[in-house]
Amino acid sequence: MNEPKNNLILAALSSQEYQRLIDNLEPVSIALHEILIEAGSEIESLYFPTQGIVSLVSTMKDGSTTEVGLIGKEGMVGISQFLGGGVTYNRAVVQIQGTAMRIDAQMLRVEFERDSSLQKNLSGYGLKLFNQVSQCSACNNHHSVEQRTARWLLMLDDRVDDETFVMTQQLLSQMLGVRRTGVSEIASAIQQQGIIDYSRGRMRILNRKALEAIACECYQIIKS
Repeated sequence: MNEPKNNLILAALSSQEYQRLIDNLEPVSIALHEILIEAGSEIESLYFPTQGIVSLVSTMKDGSTTEVGLIGKEGMVGISQFLGGGVTYNRAVVQIQGTAMRIDAQMLRVEFERDSSLQKNLSGYGLKLFNQVSQCSACNNHHSVEQRTARWLLMLDDRVDDETFVMTQQLLSQMLGVRRTGVSEIASAIQQQGIIDYSRGRMRILNRKALEAIACECYQIIKS
């Protein structure tokens, strides 16, 4: 069920603020690979995920991609609208399908400028997302593909409600910015250790502690 208060930002609003927003929140489904916000475009609609995960992806001129952030039900897609500009330079693409509450960007700005708890919550979330993006960028430059794969899978697991989730090797390679063959070898090695179960494009983490042992320190930094 697409319930607005499944999103932690909306759930934290006062009753008065929530009532002012509720009639302007449109429940929508977000499909796998759907682009919610394109890089370089003006942001017109914002999304509060209630289920599913959205990736912030940096794309190079040659078409190569690297994920720099994840947004689940703890956050909002389009936060740059409230951080000094209405344009983002990362693509927001659905990585795990689900549901969200969509709202007009200008309408939400009116509420944001009331000096309300929404302003405090969005500003606080914006800082957390900035820290996550910064840490992921550093991780992509300094840690092995195996460590990054473990970190990324743990971040996904923290944000999904189901025990299993869709995960193709192509998607994994695009998010990590590495060749598909390298990702395949690493996923197979982790599976052989009994840490994950990966079959027919679906992933399940069987041993989180073992996966955390493989991941670099970035996972704990981001999680905290």
